[in-house]
Amino acid sequence: MWSKASEAHAPLSAPEKSALVMRRNAAWSTAVLLLLAFLLWLLNHPYQGIWHDARIYGLIAAHWMYPEALASDLFFRFGSQGSLTLFTPIYGELVRALGLDGAARLVTLSGGALWVAALFQLSRNMLGDTLAGRFALLFGVMLSVSYSPNASVFVLNENFATARVWAMPAGLMAVAWLAAGEFRRAAAAALLSCLLHPLLGLWPLALVILARLPLRWVIPLTLSPALAVIGIGLLNPDLPYLRLMQGEWLDYLRGASDILFKSPQATRLPVYLTALIALLAGARAGSPQWRPLYARLLALAAGGLVLTLLSSYGLPLEVIVQGQPWRVFWLAIPLAGVAFLNLLQRAAAADGVPLLIGNGLALLALDGDWLLPVIWLACAASWLPAPYLNALAAHVNAWRKALWVTMLVLCLLALPGLIVDLEIAGARFITPWWPGALVLHGLVAGSLWPLPLLLAWLLGREPLSSRTGVALAAGVAVAGLLILVLGSWDKRPLSVQRMEARYLNSHQPPHPFSASIRRGETVAWPEQEMTVWLELHTPSYWGKTQGIGVVFSHDKFAEWQRRGALAAAAPNRLALCADPLLDWVVVMQPLAAVTAVAAVAAVAAVAIAPSGAALYACPSARQHAGGSPAPTF
Repeated sequence: MWSKASEAHAPLSAPEKSALVMRRNAAWSTAVLLLLAFLLWLLNHPYQGIWHDARIYGLIAAHWMYPEALASDLFFRFGSQGSLTLFTPIYGELVRALGLDGAARLVTLSGGALWVAALFQLSRNMLGDTLAGRFALLFGVMLSVSYSPNASVFVLNENFATARVWAMPAGLMAVAWLAAGEFRRAAAAALLSCLLHPLLGLWPLALVILARLPLRWVIPLTLSPALAVIGIGLLNPDLPYLRLMQGEWLDYLRGASDILFKSPQATRLPVYLTALIALLAGARAGSPQWRPLYARLLALAAGGLVLTLLSSYGLPLEVIVQGQPWRVFWLAIPLAGVAFLNLLQRAAAADGVPLLIGNGLALLALDGDWLLPVIWLACAASWLPAPYLNALAAHVNAWRKALWVTMLVLCLLALPGLIVDLEIAGARFITPWWPGALVLHGLVAGSLWPLPLLLAWLLGREPLSSRTGVALAAGVAVAGLLILVLGSWDKRPLSVQRMEARYLNSHQPPHPFSASIRRGETVAWPEQEMTVWLELHTPSYWGKTQGIGVVFSHDKFAEWQRRGALAAAAPNRLALCADPLLDWVVVMQPLAAVTAVAAVAAVAAVAIAPSGAALYACPSARQHAGGSPAPTF
């Protein structure tokens, strides 16, 4: 008598047992790969605390928790980017529950895990469980590649809490699902990325939309914004967002920020062009099923680059400068890497070509300056007709002995320089993972390609991929290392940990100045902006951090400049009290002429004011000065 239970306990046939074992082994080897990838991410991205743009997202969280108190802060008076992202309420509630310190560490750590998952899905879908696919994952989690126009302000794989650490994995996952043909999932992930960070998520969302359109429509659609910019720029209408930036606002953005291209010699334009070249080669000679995806992203990235060049060197239209179309390269750069590996993967199927690739890698190990020429040469070779490529493979096969000797000689010549490179890479950590052994630091946490390539090769060997016991032992070993590294992932000095533990934390004792300062009153303490916002929960008069985001508002820029000029010209901090907008000033050295309302001694408050501080009320200072008029520009 048949039943489901009898079927469940029926003996498996030999082919079924073999298939079950293969699936189990594949699951274990995948688990080892993911654990190893997250371990490499931790080693390359130690936690540094509330710095860089994490300060701004901390301020935005403070505004979410204390909206009325911080409404008059200069950062929010003219609107802020925090009101345009789904990240704000999520992060704000996390901060309310955990304090800023705990929430920031959780967001950063989860962002790293999401990046590993998204990169794994992308590499598995587009490159498969191959040497190229495993290398793409392991090398991709180690790198922190800059996609900024000039310097390295914005990078992939950040190690601090921003909306970007969630938005980027969501956008990458959208492309992975798009490659797998799961359009609805891809659209949902791209929309989530856009809701988390509109300037970043716009690009995977646009790619998903373009994927549904005929390829002949894509180039006109991606280049039409540039034509519109030229037309609007020549007309120069006096309309919000459609007028040309000018004056000090434009000069500041060109000189002090990473929003526009600076002088051509100082830009990262070669990196952008290399990404475009790799996408072009992928669209020409990559796997046939991915060529339309490469072509669409190529058109999208080229359109973004043209807009950036127009706004940087001729027509700085407000909406384009504020939209920062160069941000498309956060998506184009990793996909260009996938396209290049896809080209190598296809070429390696020809006899002799793997040896040629090995010589290329040896050349890169000898001198990193060969990187771009090798990439350009490989991409250019993809345009050769098939008969020429077959002839090249035949020649390589005929020269096998000479190429083996050449590769070994190049590797021997490169070895001393590689050791120096490893030492330099290992020395970049301010707080090392373990004492000494700079070469070992550089090997496991130096963002160099030999280790991930070796690990990718080992993970594909038969003992690990086909034997459950070996995979299980490797997984336990990697998991143990991961737990050990996770325990020392926080690399902040103890004084910084104590200071940041106080930020937006209701379980910490209040700041000594909070008994005198009411929330909503403006405080001038530029050396401790974060303390004003995150401990006193009140507006800051002026500071450098407030200047982040001035690209989005000319009025904010003008007021920030006005206050900065006053702060620089004032003979002492107390002179700023002539501005009626200011309620309190904090100085590091007490003043004899005016009585301080409160003071903090340096020895008594390492985490509060490392140099000591004295608080003065501006109404009293104005009376002492005889009611001096407010300073003006």
